[in-house]
Amino acid sequence: MLPDLLQQMGFIAADREVDRPAVGVSACLIGRPVRYDGGHRRHARVHDELAGLVRLVEVCPEVAVGLPVPRPPIQVVQIKGARRVRHVTAPRQDLTEALADQAGAVGPAISGFVVKSRSPSCGLGTTPVHDDQGRPFALGDGAFAGALARRHPDLPMANDSDLDAPLFTQAFLLRVFCHHHWRTHGADGLTTLRARSGRLDEPLLSGTRRFLDRLAAIEKPLTPAR
Repeated sequence: MLPDLLQQMGFIAADREVDRPAVGVSACLIGRPVRYDGGHRRHARVHDELAGLVRLVEVCPEVAVGLPVPRPPIQVVQIKGARRVRHVTAPRQDLTEALADQAGAVGPAISGFVVKSRSPSCGLGTTPVHDDQGRPFALGDGAFAGALARRHPDLPMANDSDLDAPLFTQAFLLRVFCHHHWRTHGADGLTTLRARSGRLDEPLLSGTRRFLDRLAAIEKPLTPAR
């Protein structure tokens, strides 16, 4: 079904992985045992469906900043109006900036990112925020995901939980391929994509055109796709 949708927009899923759009992914979602408890959260749709259409680039910001596996849990805590990522049992150890800085290590040719929902580093709008007594009271971003979204506002991003909905998966994949096309062909390529989007049904048609408008508002792609 997903390859058929791509063909509607004139996209071909390349046989060679190197020719596919690059999509960052939280490493635990493709089965890497990097979580704080030594486990993983392999996500079937990411591992079994998206992996055949895009080139997955695995990232674990917590391991990247030197945290071991397994490791003590961390959480997002709101202190004097600021949200910080700290160890649950050692709250003086603050990892906020270190995790946020990992967003700068994401390659410029990435055309999408799938993050682990509810993670204090990777969740996007789904991460529990705790008060100074450790009680959850709101949802927000993990330090890495929030920094990545601010750094690359044009980048299609999704929680793994978002992809449980087939329609969301379709919309996300279209945006990834549109982003990749834009990076390859520049602003001129958006005219072609707008014309092709007329082949889509609603709500994919309106959603894809809104995304193309966002890309058009950016002066030009930062770098070539590769």
